[in-house]
Amino acid sequence: MLGALKDKVSLTTASLVVLGLSTLYALARFSPSTRIHNHCQALQRTGWWADDSSLVWQPEGCTLKQYKYEDVTRCLQAPLNPESSGNYALFIGDSTVRNKFYAWARLVDSDLANQSGDDGKVHADITVRWPGESGVAAMFVWDPYLRSDLTKQVLDGAYNETLTIPRLVVLGTGSWYLRNPNESGGTAGWRRAIDNVVRKIAISQRSGARPIAQHVYLNPVTHVVPDKLSPERFDTLDPQAIRWMNAYMQAADLPVFYTWDEMTRTRPGETQDGLHYSKPLESAAINVLLNRICNRDTIPRHPPIRTTCCFEYPPPNRFVTYFALLTLLGIPALLFIRARMPTLGLLQLVPSADTLRQMLVFGSILLLMFVTDRTPLFDKLQKHYINWVFALLVGLSIAAGAATWQADKAPVFMGRQQTDEWKGWMQLIILAYHLMNASGVSGIYNPVRVLVAMYLYMTGYGHFCYFYNKRDYGLRRLTAVLLRTNILAVGLAYVMGTSYMDYYFAPLSSAWVLIVWLTMRIQPAANYTRMAWAKIGISALAFNIINHLHLWPFGLLAKLGVHWSEREWEFRFGTDIFIVYVGMATALVSLQIGQQLQAHPRWAQIKRWAILASIIGVLFYFYFELTRANKFEYNKWHPYISPFAVLSFVVLRNATEYLRSHSSAAFRFAGLISLELFIAQFHLFLAADTKAVLVLFDSRLWFINLALTTLVFVGMCKLLGTASGAITAWMMANTAKSEPESIMMAEIAHQQQAGGEARPRALDRLASDPPLMARVGHRLAHASLFSSLAVRWAVGLLLLLALNKYY
Repeated sequence: MLGALKDKVSLTTASLVVLGLSTLYALARFSPSTRIHNHCQALQRTGWWADDSSLVWQPEGCTLKQYKYEDVTRCLQAPLNPESSGNYALFIGDSTVRNKFYAWARLVDSDLANQSGDDGKVHADITVRWPGESGVAAMFVWDPYLRSDLTKQVLDGAYNETLTIPRLVVLGTGSWYLRNPNESGGTAGWRRAIDNVVRKIAISQRSGARPIAQHVYLNPVTHVVPDKLSPERFDTLDPQAIRWMNAYMQAADLPVFYTWDEMTRTRPGETQDGLHYSKPLESAAINVLLNRICNRDTIPRHPPIRTTCCFEYPPPNRFVTYFALLTLLGIPALLFIRARMPTLGLLQLVPSADTLRQMLVFGSILLLMFVTDRTPLFDKLQKHYINWVFALLVGLSIAAGAATWQADKAPVFMGRQQTDEWKGWMQLIILAYHLMNASGVSGIYNPVRVLVAMYLYMTGYGHFCYFYNKRDYGLRRLTAVLLRTNILAVGLAYVMGTSYMDYYFAPLSSAWVLIVWLTMRIQPAANYTRMAWAKIGISALAFNIINHLHLWPFGLLAKLGVHWSEREWEFRFGTDIFIVYVGMATALVSLQIGQQLQAHPRWAQIKRWAILASIIGVLFYFYFELTRANKFEYNKWHPYISPFAVLSFVVLRNATEYLRSHSSAAFRFAGLISLELFIAQFHLFLAADTKAVLVLFDSRLWFINLALTTLVFVGMCKLLGTASGAITAWMMANTAKSEPESIMMAEIAHQQQAGGEARPRALDRLASDPPLMARVGHRLAHASLFSSLAVRWAVGLLLLLALNKYY
């Protein structure tokens, strides 16, 4: 039954169904209100701790910015002279509000504001100024009942030269009303104070009224942990009364920051006295507040977009608009014309119907990525590392690979099925690595760097073998490889507004393909002599010098309007600067003396020693990488240590005939679309330009969302792989087709002499020949100028430069 269902339901069909359902679900939840769809309201009201062992707060459906001093000053526009005003935060209330004030002040000056309540300012007003300036950064006013003269002045908006209008006001009260019912009036007195706040806020929002501040929020009555309260607090701070107070404020529609209550309620371990919570928790609370009030002013509205909470996405630019029109209207129109008017002459300039359909698929998936990562339709979650989840994902990948282990056609050293498998399992680990934000864990980051080196090793090995065996150093195959490698990355760079260099594997792989081609293209006859070793060594030395002396043509590119990060490129290129040459050398040994080695009388002994050395090499590598102080220290050694790990794996993977003749079907499948998996993950598996996780369904159901998102992601990558190949084939199509058959005038004259009926038949034949426009179209489509790959390269580069200038 399951087998029959598998035959009927393909991966593509399943992924399209899930995508359709998730889109309908997202549309049903989407609100036209900017406060809702940009998650400002959710930021203030809901969220959860992302991990029990960390204090990483996850708002519902969006990602936070981690605010620092520079960001706070930019948000509040810190005064440059004492006369400036209105650029500070004012906190009024009890000790729970004071802790929020201290968390804010630590962002301004950690040394100045690192008080904990034992500095003699427990029940006193406190002022913190901007470092090096006399302007006020934050003020705390001790008023646990919210009925002091200064509080009344603030609520009336009656500011003056002594008390200027603040940018932010945070008010909080409650616990002191419960602690001192006789003095304060208890809950009844608290309700009167809150009703007064409600009334004053309503008045300040009227047209022409004096404002309280640009942003006004109330601190909820802090959740208490009864078991940790002192006897005096235990007798008065009733949790039920606190819940009633918060419910009353919610019913009154006050701007209460309910997220703070959720943060304390779900972290009882972060308080020692049952009422006041730890500095890290309070800092997390203030960071959420800063995201609420500052994101619109401090976050650029252009890619890369890393923060999505309280952020309004920019509208699509002209390129995206034109691209969408071409994809969704232009291509279907051409398909319609092809179906209804197949003899139209100008259609010879248009791709075939099959190619048009693949173009439609390709363009539609790029637009889908724009929707998922450049609009608020789908939620995004922050990435955070959890040991057991990363181990589980890797373990599931290994299980899938082991379950699909099967025999291949023949035992071949580094055969296609083996290399596809190799690329597949590496890509799955890289996906888990990016999903879990494991780059901060040195013990995981370092081996993942080796996985990238393995990809490049295969680039050197595979292309060297092709050029060596085929002796084909022309532009045609080289151009096809470069097109296939870059078509998705270049398309995304323009559609998503990112940099081509962001999808670093495409430019890195392309550069190394060109280097391998250039190395073998110069004096190709020497490739079959001992001079091949010298050529490899000279190439390695030359490009090592270019990278170290910063001789890449980034200055020229900048003059042409292409602004790529030279520093990032030199890091990426230099980190694996030798591994491609190791792959080329391995290929050279295999091709020139491989058979001689196998025929050697001591070949069996050589194999055993090689396997033993490889086991030692793998163990040594892990010992080495785990004993480095950090990943930055490891990066210095990576170019020299990674070849040992790669070659050790190559030997072990090919150690026996059984291993050479078997591979994993699941890993091979992933390997066949590894390029698409790597590049498309930026916007279709992850989000916020890889800094977040894409949510297609409920953001609280992390594993279910991961399973469904993975299904859609893999299905779309499979379609992208097919479409990219079809578009590349069309762009590389042979244009040297024969011209349409001509009817010579001599033939007509001969038929005219033959009899009366011959002439009309000949003229009918001439009339049925393609009309003038068809012949012109055919000649244009097959003009020898455009059949030149050099011309195509030039036209393509000029087009990309033009697009880069205007978009």
